[in-house]
Amino acid sequence: MRSTSNRDQVIKIGAELFLAHGFTTTSMDNVVKQSGVAKSNIYYHFQSKDELALAVLEKHIASLQLLFRQCVLENKDGTLLQKLRAYTDGLIAELVERECIGGCPLMSLMVEAGKTNERLRERLRQFFSQQNQGLERLLNEGKRLGEIRSDLPTSALASLFISWLEGSLMVASIEKSATALRQERDALLHLFQSS
Repeated sequence: MRSTSNRDQVIKIGAELFLAHGFTTTSMDNVVKQSGVAKSNIYYHFQSKDELALAVLEKHIASLQLLFRQCVLENKDGTLLQKLRAYTDGLIAELVERECIGGCPLMSLMVEAGKTNERLRERLRQFFSQQNQGLERLLNEGKRLGEIRSDLPTSALASLFISWLEGSLMVASIEKSATALRQERDALLHLFQSS
């Protein structure tokens, strides 16, 4: 089994600390202490906390892309709505595993670090744009197959799904409960379904 590099360890700990305590509150000294990696080694990889935040963001994006690929793009079983249900089940399970702390890691990071880190904000904008475009393509295919309502604009459906997901993850963090997420998701997907 491959050992974790110092860089990967720092990113992992940075991600955990940013979620649990917030970007603003977490210092690089906190990361040094929790990671067990020497400060000089951390600064070799990340010249600032903003650079670490970008690396943490990329880690979260890669994780979301992997889950989406596994549940939706590579999954040959079921309808698009069933695949989206599987994807959101994976997100909900991950949220529950961390006791709803931090809501959506991307949005949590953006709310704090994105105020001053333009590179982070721009990378997040790119990710959401790509996510929206990809979802639009899938929804158009779902319309073609008769799975998705054809009377609603595809761009609005994609944006609605992403907005619901991001908002619901944040509300779950506030309420410290993911109980309502599955019901809300099922209601939303039912609205997407063709009759």
